[in-house]
Amino acid sequence: MVLYHKEFDKAGKEPGIQIWRVERLELAPVPKSLHGSFYVGDAYLVMHTTAIKNNFTYNLHFWLGKECSQDESSAAAIFTVQMDDYLAGRPVQYRELQDYESNTFVSYFKGGLKYQAGGVASGFTHVITNNLSAKRLLHLKGRRVVRATEVHLSWDSFNKGDCFIIDLGAVIHQWCGSKCNRYERLKAAQVAAGIRDDERNGRAKLIVVEEGHEPQDLIQVLGTKPELKEGNDDEDSVADVSNRKMAKLYMVSDASGSMKVSLVSSENPFSPDMLLNEECFILDNGADRKIFVWKGKNANPEERKAAMKTAEGFIAKMGYPSNSQIQVLPEGGETPTFKQFFKNWKDLDQSEGFGNVYVTESIAKIKQIEFDASKLHSCPQMAANHNMVDNGSGQTEIFRVESNGRIPVDPATYGQFYGGDCYIILYTYKSGQIIYTWQGSSATKDELTMSAFLTVNLDQSLGGAAVQVRVTQGKEPSHLLSLFKDKPLIIYQNGTSRKEGQTPAPAQRLFQVRKNLATITRIVEVDFDAQSLNSNDVFVLKLPNAAYFWVGKGASSDEERGAQYLTTVLQCKATRITEGKEPDAFWNSLGGKKQYQTSALLQSHEVYHQPRLFACSNKTGCFIIEEVPGEYTQDDLAEDDVMLFDVWDQVFVWIGKDANEVEKKESVKSAKHYIESDPSGRDCRTSIVVVKQGFEPPTFTGWFLAWDTSKWSGDHVKKAMASLKVA
Repeated sequence: MVLYHKEFDKAGKEPGIQIWRVERLELAPVPKSLHGSFYVGDAYLVMHTTAIKNNFTYNLHFWLGKECSQDESSAAAIFTVQMDDYLAGRPVQYRELQDYESNTFVSYFKGGLKYQAGGVASGFTHVITNNLSAKRLLHLKGRRVVRATEVHLSWDSFNKGDCFIIDLGAVIHQWCGSKCNRYERLKAAQVAAGIRDDERNGRAKLIVVEEGHEPQDLIQVLGTKPELKEGNDDEDSVADVSNRKMAKLYMVSDASGSMKVSLVSSENPFSPDMLLNEECFILDNGADRKIFVWKGKNANPEERKAAMKTAEGFIAKMGYPSNSQIQVLPEGGETPTFKQFFKNWKDLDQSEGFGNVYVTESIAKIKQIEFDASKLHSCPQMAANHNMVDNGSGQTEIFRVESNGRIPVDPATYGQFYGGDCYIILYTYKSGQIIYTWQGSSATKDELTMSAFLTVNLDQSLGGAAVQVRVTQGKEPSHLLSLFKDKPLIIYQNGTSRKEGQTPAPAQRLFQVRKNLATITRIVEVDFDAQSLNSNDVFVLKLPNAAYFWVGKGASSDEERGAQYLTTVLQCKATRITEGKEPDAFWNSLGGKKQYQTSALLQSHEVYHQPRLFACSNKTGCFIIEEVPGEYTQDDLAEDDVMLFDVWDQVFVWIGKDANEVEKKESVKSAKHYIESDPSGRDCRTSIVVVKQGFEPPTFTGWFLAWDTSKWSGDHVKKAMASLKVA
C-alpha cells in the first residue's frame, strides 16, 4: 500500500526544483526565492525534476543539517522512501549531509549554499520578511562550490584567509581578509548580491570592506578589532583522485532477515551483465566516500524500499566515514557517476552514430531517433539550474539604457541584444513583477552605472515591490529566454541599437547557432574567421551580396530552424551548404580554410560522455581535482588555476596565467594521473592537449558557447564585480 501525503501530489509535476523542510514531522514547502538556504538544525527534501520528451525523471535528495535531531533525520528518510514509492520507484535517491553534498546537489545552486544557524525547533522559519534590521555573520569557503555558514557575530569568527559577509539588513558588508585572492572575493560578492536580490528584493546596499579599513558602523557592531587568525587550509579534507578508481560490486540479500552481501567482482570496470534485475546490488566506492545501491526492477519490494537503510548499514559495516555520499538508483535510472564504473554500458534506446538506436527490450518499435526539442517552451529541463516563476506568458516590456533615461525598444526586435548596450526588461505576471537588467560585454562603465540607476528608479516607480535580476551577456537565465516565446535569443557582437549613435552593420558577419544544455537556442555573432566554425552547430555567413547557411555534421534540426529565423531578421536569402561540401567562394570569403572544431564526438548526438571541467591542485602534496558543478562557461576558467577539460577522446590541460609554477610543471603528469584513475578503465593513451590562457586553439574554444577572444585582455574579475553593483 502506497502511503499518501498532500505534498506528494505537488511533487514532480513540472521541471525544476522543489524543496520541503521537515517541520514537526510534517513537510513544509520552502519559497523559491530562498532555495539554497538551509538551517543547520533541520532536515529537508529536495526534488529536481527534468522533462525528457514526454517523460519526467527525478532526483530526490534528503539533506541533513549537522544539528538536526534524530527524529527529523528519520522523518526525512521516511518521507523520501514514501515519495519514491508514490512516484513508482522512479527517482534516484541521494542522502546529503551538510558540508559533504554531492556534485549533483550543489549544481542546483549556482549562487552557492547558505547554512543558517538554528532550525524549526528554535523557532526559525523560512519566511521572506524583507527584514532590513537583520544582523548575522556568514563565513564563506570554497571556490567551485561556495558554502556560506552562519557563525557567531564576533571578531573571534574572522580570519585573514577568507571572506565574510556581515549582513546588517539595509547594508550588507563583504569583508575580505588580507590573504584571500580576487576570485574568492568575486564568489563572495556573488553570494552577497544573491542575499540582496533574493532576500531583500534588491533594496539593500552592498559594500566591499578590506581588512584594516573597516568603517565605523562595523566597529560599532563588532567592537574593537583584535589580531586575527591566519586562517586554515582545509583542502586536505578532499579525497585524493586515485581513490575514485577503487570499487567493488556486491549483491545484497536479506532473505534471512538480516542484510547479507556477497562479493560479485573486486575489480572494475564491471560488466553490465552482472546486474540482475531480480536483485539489488551495492557498488562500493567507499575509498572515495561514495556508495551506490542499484535496485533491479524485479527485486524484492521490501529490499527496494530498504535500499537507503541498506547503504547506511553497509557504510557502518565497512567502517567507512559516516559522511560518505549515498545514491540509490532504480534500474533504468542510472547516473553517469554510476555508469562510469562499467565497461561498454548501453542505455535503453541509446542512440548510436547519427540516428540508429540500441534497443535492449521490445517496448516499442523504434528504428530511428531524430534529435527532438520541439517542446522548446513546455520547459523540458528549462528549470534544471534556475528558478522559473512561470512559463513566460506574462507581459514583457524592453527598454534600452541611454544617458537620458529608458528608451522603449520596438517589440518587433524583442530578443535581439547588442553587446555594446544595456537593456532593462520589465516582466509583469500574476504574482508580481521582475526587472531584468541585461548588460552587454562591451558596454561602457557609464552605461553599466546608468543601467543600475535606472533599474532602481523603475523599481521605485512601481512601488518598490519588483524583484531585480542583473544579467551579464552569456549568463541569461532560462526564464528570461522564455519571454521571447519561439524566437531564439540573438546577440550582436559589440555595436549598439541606438539610432543617433549607431554605426553601420559590418558588411561581413558570421553567426553561430547552438542549443545549450537547457534546450534553449541562442544565436551569437562571432569572430569573422573560419576558425569560429564548429561541426556541432549551424552558422550563418552574411556577405555584401550573398549569404550562406552552413550546417555542421552534428547540428540539430532546432539549430537549423534558428538559422532560418536569423536569415529573416537579417533580410537575406541564404544558400544552404553542408559541412564537407562547401564551394570555394565560401572559404575565400572567410580568408581561407583553417582548422576548426571537428571532433567526432561533437558530431554525434550521444551524450553518454558529456564534457566535464575540473580545477586541479597539488598544494597539499596529493593531486586533488574539484569538478565545476552544472553547466560550464568560459567564466569558470580561473586565471590562477590549472584546469582539466575532459572531452573523452582527449583531455585538455588549460594553464591560467597566474597558476603557480609547480602546478604548471606538473600539469601533464596530473592529466595522466586523472586518465589512469578513471573508473571506466579508459585508454591510457588518451591524448593530452596543453593550452595556455590567451592562446586557446579552436579545438578547445569550440566546446564553449560564444567564446570571447577579448576576455583575457581586460580585468574581467573587476568588471564582474562592477556588474554586481558593489560599492
